[in-house]
Amino acid sequence: MKIKLPLHKYDEAGRVKPPWLLFLCLCFLARGIVVFIASLSFRQDGGLLLSIFYPLKYQFYLSLLTAIPAIMTLLFLGFREKVWKADRGSFYIALPIVLGYLIISDVVIQLYILRAQYFAFAWPKALTLFCVLLFAWYLVTSKHMRIMLADWRLNS
Repeated sequence: MKIKLPLHKYDEAGRVKPPWLLFLCLCFLARGIVVFIASLSFRQDGGLLLSIFYPLKYQFYLSLLTAIPAIMTLLFLGFREKVWKADRGSFYIALPIVLGYLIISDVVIQLYILRAQYFAFAWPKALTLFCVLLFAWYLVTSKHMRIMLADWRLNS
């Protein structure tokens, strides 16, 4: 059998490893929790740091709609060997659906926040929306992701 990717992209069990950009994408989608943790560690005024990224409180709560599933997906990807040993690998069949939900919901939330600000241009919002669309493009066009998902469907 011919391998489709370089050897360093496979783990010890012979399964395709997730690409590092997938982990970066999930960390980016979990930015609501990252900002929250950073605001807790800010001694002077934690609410100030939170208000820089999310001017209104409900915007922060909306960002948690994508942050919590992104953290859960990161945990499932990080502990994938234990998941497969426990014969719970069927979660990975739904991975494209989960990633699609995360990307679409984040784009919708960003557009909702922009609409609430009357589409006033701001660099943080523009870069956030650009990064989400860039990650969506990567997840759709990545050969590594297609091969990984096909390999994981066979193994689950």
